[in-house]
Amino acid sequence: MARSIPPLNPLYVFEVASRVGNFTEAADLLGVTPSAVSRQISTLESFLNVRLFHRSREGNSLTEIGEKYRWEIAPAFQAIGMATERIKKGQDTTPLSVRVPATFATRFLIPRLSQFRAEEPGIGVRVITGFGPVDFVREDVDVSIQVGDGAWPGCRCLALFENWAQPVCSPSFLVGRSVTCVNDLRGLRLLRSQNRRSDWPDWLAAVGRPDFPIDQSEMVEFSNSLLAYQAAVDGLGIAIGHLPLIGPDIAAGRLQPVLGQPIRQGSYYFVWRSDRDLKRKARTFQKWLERQLCESSPG
Repeated sequence: MARSIPPLNPLYVFEVASRVGNFTEAADLLGVTPSAVSRQISTLESFLNVRLFHRSREGNSLTEIGEKYRWEIAPAFQAIGMATERIKKGQDTTPLSVRVPATFATRFLIPRLSQFRAEEPGIGVRVITGFGPVDFVREDVDVSIQVGDGAWPGCRCLALFENWAQPVCSPSFLVGRSVTCVNDLRGLRLLRSQNRRSDWPDWLAAVGRPDFPIDQSEMVEFSNSLLAYQAAVDGLGIAIGHLPLIGPDIAAGRLQPVLGQPIRQGSYYFVWRSDRDLKRKARTFQKWLERQLCESSPG
């Protein structure tokens, strides 16, 4: 059965040329030269041992056999085109799976998602929260946004913004208290996320006070930074705040930086598998995200 099927490329060239009526227009549609179209059709004619086109100085026209052959094979190419389009449309409707830290999702991404849907109605987004480096082999996600140094095995990444951190608290927490130097933290209630237990030691080391007896302060731990920030807003204590995510709270006066010594704790990155190129949907989302970051940056 396979022997009766002609070479597919010459067959496709014939279908296009017979549909549009001349070799020059077919060449434009196929991105080749008219002579290449002629050679492909000659190959098909040799295989079939028939003449499909009349060739003359005035142009090319289908023979009777060529006309009949065209009408018999055209539905097959139409069916292939329709089946391919259905698959492509099915891929386009699959949501883009984005893995992000819960705090980034709540404080930055989710409030802006309706704008993305308005700008890109054909791209759905599925938000999955997770902390730490992504494992693309085990996790069903397309891209990830995560904090670190950008050196993750099996991943490619683009830097989004630097992550700066410093102690913050509610103005109400400072009533009756003076917090002007690191020693003033002694005996105060400190807040931290379970996922970021090293934030306080890292900050103390960066400001030259790794010797500070942090164990002499009351430490209250939360399951994620989002809860720690809310506790700080509610006046429970002092947290290490990531400034890019709590900017609105500082601007609104809900949180206030203390001690005035922010430190850099890595950067936020847009991450995807190293063995794959970014798909159109992911690239569109990444470009949109960068625009949002530019618009929300001060100055």
